[in-house]
Amino acid sequence: MRKSILVIALLGLSSIAFSQKGEVRKADRALEDNDFSEAISLLNEAKAAGILEENEKWQEKYYLAKGKAFGLKAKASPTDFMEDVNTSINAFNKVLDTDPDNEEANQGLTEIRRGMIEVAISKQEEEEFTTAEELLYKAYEMNKKDTMMLYYAASAAVNGQIYDKALKHYKKLLELNFDGSSVQYTAVDKATGKEEIFQSKEMRDIALKSDDYIKPDNKKTPALTGEIAKNITLIYIQQDEPEKALQAIEKAKEENPEDIDLMQAEADLYYRLGKIDKYDELMKKIVELAPDNPSLYYNLGVSSEQLGDIESAKKYYKKAIELDPKMTDAYVNMASIILAKEREIVEEMNKLGTSPADNKKYQKLSEEKKKYYVEALPFLEKASELDPDNMGALQTMLSIYYQLGKDDKAKATKAKIDKLKNE
Repeated sequence: MRKSILVIALLGLSSIAFSQKGEVRKADRALEDNDFSEAISLLNEAKAAGILEENEKWQEKYYLAKGKAFGLKAKASPTDFMEDVNTSINAFNKVLDTDPDNEEANQGLTEIRRGMIEVAISKQEEEEFTTAEELLYKAYEMNKKDTMMLYYAASAAVNGQIYDKALKHYKKLLELNFDGSSVQYTAVDKATGKEEIFQSKEMRDIALKSDDYIKPDNKKTPALTGEIAKNITLIYIQQDEPEKALQAIEKAKEENPEDIDLMQAEADLYYRLGKIDKYDELMKKIVELAPDNPSLYYNLGVSSEQLGDIESAKKYYKKAIELDPKMTDAYVNMASIILAKEREIVEEMNKLGTSPADNKKYQKLSEEKKKYYVEALPFLEKASELDPDNMGALQTMLSIYYQLGKDDKAKATKAKIDKLKNE
């Protein structure tokens, strides 16, 4: 009798074990049809029946199925995306704990990571920066060799004004000596004449062999160190800690003392702190290192103007225009500097009385004023040509045309202004 009871008990245990394994097999079949809901339900039954007490082989099968099921669920139903992603990652990692080379688990994590990055991109477009930062940072944690993901996480945090996280990520990037520069492999499409960027050198070289592409080139993108240092300083300024901002710049410059981006970030910091003389000093050093950069000359023009050095400002604006004839702001600022003298003359004219001597002086000042109009006008006309919707330039031109008696041009300019106002 006792023997019969034991046999029955053993048969019962065997039946339970068969049921556990059967549920996992059914879950695998459900996953083949992308039915993650059914798979998850079956896996829950298997767990309740004690599948995790089975041998390593069946535990591995269970976790592989769970990782796949929640990966599919995250992809199909983004409502609980982060929770499902974490469940999937944890399941695949359970497999890798005992079998680090498991191909299915590693492939599963790769697909999950790729999906996270895709969702992060869409979340940024939707301005859901908190979620984007979480996903990008998680992607970095999954593959810490891919430091670009940490950089993108920091950028998302800045966009979302999550400054504490952004600062943490940027500091980590600097600790890792992150550079961020890369090589772009390009070639020109014969049919369109346009240069295209390929994902790798191999893909570019294959395209060249097809004879559809010509003129291969390898282009190095700029380092991101300066931008990171600049963003760190901006965060510290946002947090009203300018001294920490200066310390961050100095630390970044230890490795690259003549990095133009870093020097520009330092100059911008002094500008924001109202130390225009220090800003001007640094900008002049930067220009020596990059003498063909029109933006640097434009910025020097702005700082010189603020420091009251009008002649230097004009010189820098003219140099910016020489290097970049399409720099609208440089033309506008040149005109503004010239017309500043006109405003001084108008103030002097308004103070005059009605005596013969005053009338004579008034006429002389009036003629002098027109000289400044004539000098400023070409810069305004060029600015308007480059930027036809620039209302400020148009309105100033209209006033000058009236003052110089250019009625036809005044009429045409007035029509442009009216049209813009009605659009």
